[in-house]
Amino acid sequence: MDKDYAERMQEYAKRVIGYKTGELVSLMIHVGDELGLYEAMSGKESVDATSLAEATGLDERWLLEWLRGQGAAGIIDHLGAEQFQLTDVAAEAMLDTESAADLSGYFFKPPSHDVIDKTIDAFRTGLGLSWGAHGEGASHFLCRTNRPFHLQLADHIITLMDGVVERLASGGAVLDVGCGSGTALTELAKAFPNSQFLGIDPATNMIAEAEERYAEMPNVSFEVGYGEEIAETDKYDLVTTFDCMHDMTDPEGTMRAVHRSIKIDGAWLIKDIRSHDTYEENLENPVAAMMFGFSVMYCMSSALSKPGGAGLGTLGFSPAVCERMASDAGFSRFKILEFDDDPFNHYYQLRR
Repeated sequence: MDKDYAERMQEYAKRVIGYKTGELVSLMIHVGDELGLYEAMSGKESVDATSLAEATGLDERWLLEWLRGQGAAGIIDHLGAEQFQLTDVAAEAMLDTESAADLSGYFFKPPSHDVIDKTIDAFRTGLGLSWGAHGEGASHFLCRTNRPFHLQLADHIITLMDGVVERLASGGAVLDVGCGSGTALTELAKAFPNSQFLGIDPATNMIAEAEERYAEMPNVSFEVGYGEEIAETDKYDLVTTFDCMHDMTDPEGTMRAVHRSIKIDGAWLIKDIRSHDTYEENLENPVAAMMFGFSVMYCMSSALSKPGGAGLGTLGFSPAVCERMASDAGFSRFKILEFDDDPFNHYYQLRR
């Protein structure tokens, strides 16, 4: 075996095993989040397994192994003598759900064996799984990862759209297409109590969760439905769609239906993943590998969950794709809003 080959094999093996390491570290982050271990460590100069067991009522031996692993991964700091610390940076990333730096939501419960088996089978059949088919874990993930930016909708993002704040303040009609379990829609509804808000989503479990969670909000309602099946015409002052155009089986049909449903002077706000038109350009994204993994497991899978689905995938709804689809649907004005506080998404404004 030549030396060059041996070095390349060692480099390749380190890279591949690194991903397996990441898988298990990710799972341990989820365990720590579920058990409240980061919260129990927050603000303390140091903890060990004994003190963490006393604070949480959990088993000391299990906590010791978890602490050792988190220290080895650099998620928490090892101070020596098996003493550990959750730094201020780690505390914000793991505990501050209103911070743009919040990362905890990405470490959700892994897909079930059934979902993984069905995903493998999708390579044979071509048909994927809808978001709703993933159950509560997917809803939990979507709510938590999007929450910091949903909190900025009313005060920062909507204000970038001419005339929309004034219209909603005085009382308008708003439709959220692909509302999931309702976190974005309800933040807007709180800010604009004079307006009426309707959220639609094809995932029956997410709609049920939204109806239960926000039952006391008088200006909000939810329905099971697809974007391409919107029947109203000239009704809505504002339509919103957050992080799901690339997940849709029929995004072009949704474009046409939304165009009909918006008032002549209304607007459509679309939030979707920052992406480019070519694979080479998307490789410049430092988390491209993760994005393509999400696509196979969730986004592209959802977009192929019906025969003939568009299958755009996580990085498939670039500005050029959005503008082309919007033009084909009849929209005459397309604009990318200048909101740089969200490094992961573009915000598009479409008007008739």
